Amino acid sequence: MNDMFVLVSIIVVLSILCIFFSYNLLALRKYLSKKKLIEVFSQEFVASLSEDFRFLYVSSSSVNTIEMSPSLLQGRYLKEFVHPDDLDLLVRSLEAPMSDDRLKTVVFRCRHGSEGWCWVEMYGKKIRWESKRKVLVCYFKNVDSIIKLRSDYNSIEKRLQIFLKLSTDIVWEFDVEKRELNILTPIVYERHRIPSRTPCRISLDEMMPAEDLRLIENVINARVQHFSEYGRDVPIPEEIYVRMFGIDESRVWYSVRGLLDKNLDGRLMFFGSGHMVDHTLVNKTSPDIKSYLFDSIMSLPYLRVFWVDQEQIFLGCNQTFASDLGQYNASKVIGESMHSFSMNVTLGTILKENTLRSIKTKQTCSGKAEIFIGPNSVRHILFYSFTPLEDETKSVSAVLGIYLITNLEKLFPLN
Repeated sequence: MNDMFVLVSIIVVLSILCIFFSYNLLALRKYLSKKKLIEVFSQEFVASLSEDFRFLYVSSSSVNTIEMSPSLLQGRYLKEFVHPDDLDLLVRSLEAPMSDDRLKTVVFRCRHGSEGWCWVEMYGKKIRWESKRKVLVCYFKNVDSIIKLRSDYNSIEKRLQIFLKLSTDIVWEFDVEKRELNILTPIVYERHRIPSRTPCRISLDEMMPAEDLRLIENVINARVQHFSEYGRDVPIPEEIYVRMFGIDESRVWYSVRGLLDKNLDGRLMFFGSGHMVDHTLVNKTSPDIKSYLFDSIMSLPYLRVFWVDQEQIFLGCNQTFASDLGQYNASKVIGESMHSFSMNVTLGTILKENTLRSIKTKQTCSGKAEIFIGPNSVRHILFYSFTPLEDETKSVSAVLGIYLITNLEKLFPLN
C-alpha cells in the first residue's frame, strides 16, 4: 500500500514538473520569436564594449542600423568605425566622468556598410560583467534621416531669415484671438513708428488710423466667419488697401493680402504680406478725365477724390475715399450709387447736395463745415470742392469731388 502511494506521488510530481517545463519552454520560444522579430525590424542595436572600447558583443540588428553584421564588429575597436571629424568628440564623451555610470547621449557619423557614413545616436551604462569587471552596454540608433531633416530645416530657416532681412515688403502674422500683429521684417522699422525689435508684437491701432483699423477688422471678422463655416479660408484672398503711420506722423498707402489658417499650436492666425503702393486713379471712363487730376494728388492718403455721373453713380475714386465708404478696394465703389453706401450723415448730405448743385449750376461748389466722427463724436473740419466736368458738347457729364477732413481746428477756424 505504501509502495503504491509513493509511486502515485512520484507520477504526480513528474507530471507537474513536465507541465511546468513545457509552459516555460513555450514562453521561451515566444520570447525568442519576439526577440528575433524585434532584431529583424529594429533600427537600433545593442553592443557591449570593453574598457578600451572594443566590441565584445553586438546584436544581430546591427545589420539594419549600419548595414554591418555582428561578425564584422566583434573584437574590433569602436574608433575604427567612426568618422575622423567626429572621433575627438566621441573620445571626449567616452572618457568624460559618468554620473551613475551612465554615458551621456552622443551623436556622430558611423561607417555605414562597406562605404559611406550615417549618423548614429549612442547612449549606454556601465554594468558589472563576469569576473566582476565593468563593461559599457550601449544602444546605437540610426538618426541619419533626422539629422538630414534638421540640416534641411536649418538651411531653409537661414534662407528665410536672409529673405526677411532684405525684403522691402512687410511680412507679418496676426493672432486673431489676441488681436496682436507680429512683424517679421526689419524694414518696417525704418519706415514706420514702431519700436526697433524683431520680431515685434504690436496692436493694430499702433500702425494705422482708426478708419483703416475698422476696415481691417471688418475684413478679418468676415474671413473668420467663413473659416468657421467651411473650415478653410476663402480660395482667392483679395488685396486690401490701408494707410499706415510713417515715422514723421505721415500716412503711407499699403497693399496687403493674407491667408487665414491655424498654426502648430492650433491658434487661428492671419499670415500675410504687404507692400507700399503709390495709388493712382481707379478710372473706368474716358482717359480725358485724368487731365483734371494729378497723380500726386490721387496718391495723397489725406485727400479724398471721386467723381460721379449725373445719376450720382461713381465713375472713379481714390482709395482714401473708398476707405471712407468702408471699402478696402476702390474698384468696389465703381458703378455703385452714392445712395447705396452707409456714411457719416453730415458727409453724406454734403456729397449728395453739392454734386446735384454742381450739375445744375455748372459751377464749382466749395466750402467748409463741421463734422463729428467716431463713437466719441470728435469734432473735425471738412473742406470740400465739387467741380462740374463737361464733355465735348459742353454738357455736364460728371462731377469731380475733392474733400479733406482734419481736426486741426486751430489752424483752420470756422470763423
